[in-house]
Amino acid sequence: MRISALTGACVLAISLAVLAAGLYYDQAHVYEWTRFAASSNLTKGPVEAQTAKIFTLVGAIASAFGASVAAGGALLARLGGRTGVWVLRLTSVLLLVLMLLVAVVLVVGSLTGEDPVAIIETPGWLLTAEWGALLLAVVGAGISVADLWRFVPAQEE
Repeated sequence: MRISALTGACVLAISLAVLAAGLYYDQAHVYEWTRFAASSNLTKGPVEAQTAKIFTLVGAIASAFGASVAAGGALLARLGGRTGVWVLRLTSVLLLVLMLLVAVVLVVGSLTGEDPVAIIETPGWLLTAEWGALLLAVVGAGISVADLWRFVPAQEE
C-alpha cells in the first residue's frame, strides 16, 4: 500500500472532524443569526429555523461518524494487511460518493425552491470553513480512491 492512500485517508478523517465541529457550532448559534421575513404564516419562520437546526445537527453527527469510520479504516489499513486495505478502499469510495451527493443536493437545493421565511445569516468565515473542510475531505477521499483502486499486476517470483 502506498503512503499517499493513508495520507488521503488521514486528510479525509481530519477534514470530516473539522466539518463536524463547524456544523455543530453552526447549529448551536442558528437562532442568533436568524431573522424572519414578512409572512402570512407566523409559524413558518420558526419551523424553518428549527428544521435548519435539526438538519445541521444531523450533518454534524454524520460528519463525526464519517471521520471515525475513515480514521478506523486508515488504522486498519495500516495494521490489517490486505483486509485492511480493502476496508479502506470501500470506506473511501462510500464516503466520497456520499459527500459528493450531499454537496450536489445542497447546491441544487439552494438554487431552487421558494424564498425562505427564516433567513439565517451564517458568518462568512464559518461557511468558508465548512465548505473548505468538505472540499478537503473530497480531495482526501479522492486521493485514497485513486491510489487504492489502481491495480498493478502481481510480480512473479
